[in-house]
Amino acid sequence: MVVVDWNLPDYTISCVRSLLADGVPAERIVVVENGPTDQNWTRVSKELSSCVLVRVEANVGYAAANNIGARVLAGSAYLLVNNDAFVHGKGSVERMLTALDRADVCVVVPRLLNADLTLQQSVVPFTTPLVALVRASGLSRFVPNRWQPHVSTRWDHDSSREVEAAIGAVMLVDGETWNALGGLHETAFMYAEDLDFCWRVHRAGWRSWFVADAEFVHLGGASSARRWTTQERSMRVARAEAAMIWRHEAKPRAALTLAFMRVGLLARVTYFGLVGRNEDAAACRGSLVGLKIPSAESSTGPEAAFEVQFPALDAQPEA
Repeated sequence: MVVVDWNLPDYTISCVRSLLADGVPAERIVVVENGPTDQNWTRVSKELSSCVLVRVEANVGYAAANNIGARVLAGSAYLLVNNDAFVHGKGSVERMLTALDRADVCVVVPRLLNADLTLQQSVVPFTTPLVALVRASGLSRFVPNRWQPHVSTRWDHDSSREVEAAIGAVMLVDGETWNALGGLHETAFMYAEDLDFCWRVHRAGWRSWFVADAEFVHLGGASSARRWTTQERSMRVARAEAAMIWRHEAKPRAALTLAFMRVGLLARVTYFGLVGRNEDAAACRGSLVGLKIPSAESSTGPEAAFEVQFPALDAQPEA
């Protein structure tokens, strides 16, 4: 189990404690501190001393940090958990592990909830020309629920089932699959690595599964909001998604998909500007800029330096 932190110890400690309360052994939790300050490292080392702690010299990005965490402690399965995600339904981790026993299921994701416990629509389809066209046309909300997981994100998330992909705030991956695919792609500092992994799983003939009765609260954007403005974040999300589409689709289909996405964004920029929703308009403008760039930036460059702190044999989980 890997939890990545970038100087948000309050979230990280709460996240880990929610996992401990759900029955996850402390010695199987790897906390990766991505370029921490000395103060935050000291605090996490003290309060999570029963976990495996990894201090990465610099912030190497989300994908690289998860890959480091997985290398430190090998397992038959890897649960990747954002530090702003917290177990909400007791037994959620166990239910996800049970789902991983299904034939050909190699990725399992739970239901995500917002802070107010409303549904966070996390299951998404692969971004194909049809999906991009439906989004651009504004018809997503009119697609019948039974078709939603394949063409839009407005599915009700009420039943466990096979899905194409999902936002990876919490993602359980079969260990052999993880090793076969080489972990997460480190082609961007962050964003789209979860969707890319689901796409690679699908290409390999394996399945991703959504578990309706496994629940986590996910705040979202806890780290990125400290680093980038809304427009900058949207640009980076779009840049990473565009690079992913170019990797997985034939060039004509990729070009058509991105063209539909740009048309939809242009329409939204115009609409949001007219109604005075300036923040939403800025986000769409950032996405437009990101889609113009055909490839994502390199994440880490040379191998990142890190140190590992294993728990003492007699360490006990924090209350």
